[in-house]
Amino acid sequence: MRPNKKQLNNSVLIVDDDIEALEEMADALRDYGLSVYSASSAMALKLANKHRPEFIVMDYLLPHFSGVETIKAIRTTLPDTQVIIISAFEGLSRIAKTINSGAVAVLREPLSMESIGCFIKNKIVHKTLTSRQLT
Repeated sequence: MRPNKKQLNNSVLIVDDDIEALEEMADALRDYGLSVYSASSAMALKLANKHRPEFIVMDYLLPHFSGVETIKAIRTTLPDTQVIIISAFEGLSRIAKTINSGAVAVLREPLSMESIGCFIKNKIVHKTLTSRQLT
């Protein structure tokens, strides 16, 4: 029996407490043809559950919650959503905990908007090709 092919929605939820960075990233990702939602930390989980994005790009340190706990909460309610963490901190143990919690990547700040856009588009292409091979 073949697995059901999941329809990709090519949407991204960006979560950051820096409004300027949030707007810059949202504009850049829209240029890559993605549907973009953005939220400050307080609204992140509510928006994630409402829109069920393909990707969540979030800062590791936010005022209302931190990366590992949030990733676990997201993975519980949205197991197919891919979480990408951005962080200015290099701590190897923190990165390992983040990846072990279910993040698909930890990208170091400062990062170019082109790099995050290309990363997400490559993940979409990979997922599309993989789902075609399964059908």
